[in-house]
Amino acid sequence: MILITLIAFIFSLRHYGRHRAFRIIPYYFGFFLLTGALEFYRYISPRVDPVADMVDTTGAAMLTIFEFCVFSLLILHYITGAGRRLVLKLNTGIFFIAEIFLYLRAFPRNPVISMCKLETVGLVLPCGFYLYEVFTNMNTKALKDRPSFWIVSGIIYQTVYNACLTASMMYLGRFSDGAYAFAIFFYCILFVLFMRAYKCPPEERVAF
Repeated sequence: MILITLIAFIFSLRHYGRHRAFRIIPYYFGFFLLTGALEFYRYISPRVDPVADMVDTTGAAMLTIFEFCVFSLLILHYITGAGRRLVLKLNTGIFFIAEIFLYLRAFPRNPVISMCKLETVGLVLPCGFYLYEVFTNMNTKALKDRPSFWIVSGIIYQTVYNACLTASMMYLGRFSDGAYAFAIFFYCILFVLFMRAYKCPPEERVAF
């Protein structure tokens, strides 16, 4: 997974100027690599190291918040309806505040599972609005040639990942580690689809 993330990060830097809406994606990949390094630091640290645990937990929580904002902004860029755009901006603000509240409320305990569940809920509306516009607006451009289609498809896969991960942590007990490892596959799909989106011709930008 780290290898795929690194490849995606380099790929996004190489095509940085191709899509204006994607300029935040390299920062997302970079943040993901940073949290991976923090997790590796915790892995090689002594078994009982509260500093390593706190740093790793904080990094994962911050990634969850940043990821939700990145995904919401990426989808918002391709929503055309004025009313739907306003709703999505409010949705982003509300869930951003809620994620911060969950983190502060749980600290220093690990709040990531609850934050992932909240992220999954918060992304349902943006993805739903995008799919609604795809199937109701008259656009003759093929889906395979729309970067937004690949981006949102990846985000939907990642949302499935979140649902699988939280369900495994809550209900599978000692089998949750295996489910977690399998669920990582969805992040790999996300990164591959993001790279596929870069290969599409740019879509017309929607003004904020």
